[in-house]
Amino acid sequence: MKKYSRIAVVAHALLWVATTASAQEAKLPRIGFVAGAGGYPKMAVTNQAFFDGLAASDFVDGRTVRVVFRTAEGDMSQMPRLVNEVLAAGVDYVVVSTSPGCAAAKNATTTVPILCISVQEDPVAVGLATTLAQGKGNLVGVHSYLPDGVTQQLAMLKTLKPGLHTLGVLFNPRNDTHVRVLSEWQSAVAKEGLAIVPLAASASTDLDEALSRAKASKVQLAIGLLGADTYAMRKEIAEIATSRDLPIVMDTPGGYTQLGGVA
Repeated sequence: MKKYSRIAVVAHALLWVATTASAQEAKLPRIGFVAGAGGYPKMAVTNQAFFDGLAASDFVDGRTVRVVFRTAEGDMSQMPRLVNEVLAAGVDYVVVSTSPGCAAAKNATTTVPILCISVQEDPVAVGLATTLAQGKGNLVGVHSYLPDGVTQQLAMLKTLKPGLHTLGVLFNPRNDTHVRVLSEWQSAVAKEGLAIVPLAASASTDLDEALSRAKASKVQLAIGLLGADTYAMRKEIAEIATSRDLPIVMDTPGGYTQLGGVA
């Protein structure tokens, strides 16, 4: 009987601990984070900076806040599904990276506050903000869009490759942002009297065909458009660029040059 009583006491104590922990867990603010690429907690540079900022303010996952994390691993078509998954988890806030992710979050909820990071195109033009200083509805965020960014980058590329006459642009045809930015590149290059060769690649398995097209079109230098999709395959891009002897500049953080990329 004494043994039974001790077991009962222990069971009761464990139940109390579990119930208390569950109650505390239920009180924690819940943040849904949908990343374009990278795992948690170590992920793409801009995403990691957000969590570093939380930690610096004593918001620690599992202790003072609960993070519901999802990653598209570079597949932008997954964004609507992933955003809806974190919303279904009853989050209090949504943090989302990439322009496709921001668009998916905006379409998914008008009540849960949304923070967008790393928007690579004009947030006003695509309906994410009223002005550059003011979000729209439940959506706020930061962006890296520069109205003359393509012109600036083209000038840098011409410095890297004197006598440049044929430029390749590596982009994901399934990424609406990339398609829009590609049109900006085509306009900018045409004004300079240069030739441009679009190099479509939705996944790393498409890179071989894209680089074959670049070689056949006499591309001298290529640039990979900024995005979680190109970020996710930056290692493969660096490797195939080296093996095909075609410099590919990447507009992305995350150690591209350390992986063998040009710049």
